[in-house]
Amino acid sequence: MINDSPSNPLIFSAEFNLVDSKLDTLIFTSVVKLEKDAFFEENALDMESIRFDVEDYLISTEGNIDKGLPPKLFKVTSEGEFLKDYPLPDYFLPEGENQPRHNGVFEGLSMSTTSHGFWFANELPLVEDGKAPKLYSTDSPIRLSYFDREANAITRQYAMDLDRITKVPLLPFAINGLTEILQIEKETFLVLERSYSAGHKSQGNKVKLFLLDISEATDIQNTQQLKNTSKDITYAKKSLVFDFKSIKSKLTDKIIDNLEGLCFGPSLPNGNKTLIIASDDNFSSFGPQLNQFIVLELIEN
Repeated sequence: MINDSPSNPLIFSAEFNLVDSKLDTLIFTSVVKLEKDAFFEENALDMESIRFDVEDYLISTEGNIDKGLPPKLFKVTSEGEFLKDYPLPDYFLPEGENQPRHNGVFEGLSMSTTSHGFWFANELPLVEDGKAPKLYSTDSPIRLSYFDREANAITRQYAMDLDRITKVPLLPFAINGLTEILQIEKETFLVLERSYSAGHKSQGNKVKLFLLDISEATDIQNTQQLKNTSKDITYAKKSLVFDFKSIKSKLTDKIIDNLEGLCFGPSLPNGNKTLIIASDDNFSSFGPQLNQFIVLELIEN
């Protein structure tokens, strides 16, 4: 796991203990601080996702778009030493013809099912791709991109439409965005979407898990802007797998918190895999929040 504090960037390792297929304890086994490096000093660290990559760590950061600091995908050693960052198309950079929204860039990150690359996704649509989700239906596509290690570039990219916001905010802020991805087969992914509507105290989050199929989607890597192109582009097919409100009564304080982390967990005695979902508590800057961990059983139909 990784925290998103620019002033104290830390990588945590932890182990789960399952008793009777249920989460019993979480034991932290190590904490690594990112070593000082010119890359970290020149770029804004707002880190949102981390994946173990052979011996090193692959990390995404949203940067600081309002200050003209771009999002980044970069790699560090297991000791937190900077290794490299990866080149990005202009439309992911601030102040271009298309550009990302502030605090709405690289949230999702997944290793490929092969060792040839990795996938990543932005939380909110780029400015010239579509509107951020509203209470009414909008065309709000995010980009799911594949980075090929050998080519050292994005070689595949697909659009996925975000759901609209369904909970009316009581204060003037509401958002729905992609918070994590996990590739499960060559053409399919699990995608986590988190919606938040302000003014509901600890009950403002709505979180859903979707299955995403890219097999018939249009490759958009060379499309600079997606606005007004929906008739010419086939989006990835998205279907609901799990709505977290169905287990709300079983959660601590009956709260669905700000769920942003997703990975496979251990296999169960029946052979089924588990999914581990973790929250970002925002350091409780906006009121009390939970460091929440949820374990689900993944059942194939």
